[in-house]
Amino acid sequence: MLRNLLSSILLVLVFSLFISCKTKKALVSSANIPAAGKSSKAEKLNAINNAALHYSTLSIKAKADLNLNGNSNDATMNVRIRSGEAIWVSVTATAGLEVARALITPDSIKVLNRFESTYINKPFSYIYEFANDQIKFSTLEAIIAGNPIKEVVTEKSELGIQGNLTMLSGAIGSLIYNVQVDGINKVVKTSLKDEEAAQDLLADYSDFIAVQGQPVPHQVSIKSQAERKNIVINLKYSRVELDQAVDMPFSVPKRFTVKN
Repeated sequence: MLRNLLSSILLVLVFSLFISCKTKKALVSSANIPAAGKSSKAEKLNAINNAALHYSTLSIKAKADLNLNGNSNDATMNVRIRSGEAIWVSVTATAGLEVARALITPDSIKVLNRFESTYINKPFSYIYEFANDQIKFSTLEAIIAGNPIKEVVTEKSELGIQGNLTMLSGAIGSLIYNVQVDGINKVVKTSLKDEEAAQDLLADYSDFIAVQGQPVPHQVSIKSQAERKNIVINLKYSRVELDQAVDMPFSVPKRFTVKN
């Protein structure tokens, strides 16, 4: 499974991850947020945007249960984000050894596979081998942060109400999206599908708690299918820091070989 771990992480990172905190606190009140079905479409879209997690940097530590085509493996993930600039990920196996490290920017993807002593340095477009070409760095960051994708929160999206949930649906090119938002306007489910390419992603966010006054999910489940790979990642967060200085070390050992 460890040989497949890096490709699993990278594939899901094309879409995924997110954040929580050690201590649970009361949920942020929804008193000042328009309730589903009680506002105009424009007001609702604005409320969803306002409820998104706001940060300059994000640092996460999470326990992860990874399943690739039925094979399971436990790992620890450390994720650091500079909003709009970079996403850094370190993956550690249960023995405490780092097996993979990745640095993703709007222009590039760099990956160290310590298990195989290999190194990947690709343009950001490399993700299109795994994902729809409508995926941008901002899309990836939004899904990692549990935020709505910018192109989804638009008047062009169809808006529906079902109980306390608001549904946004539509298409960005060949990418079909369905997003569910709860009563406090937080994303609880994101579905992205490219039927022609047989690519699917489903991200579920649950167990919301307040972190520095902002509601964030405590548990995240991500299911991805692409290139005949079925991946499931269940995340449970143990630590999070917002708006703190973050380091993103990334150096390539001399013994590593470039992998094309």
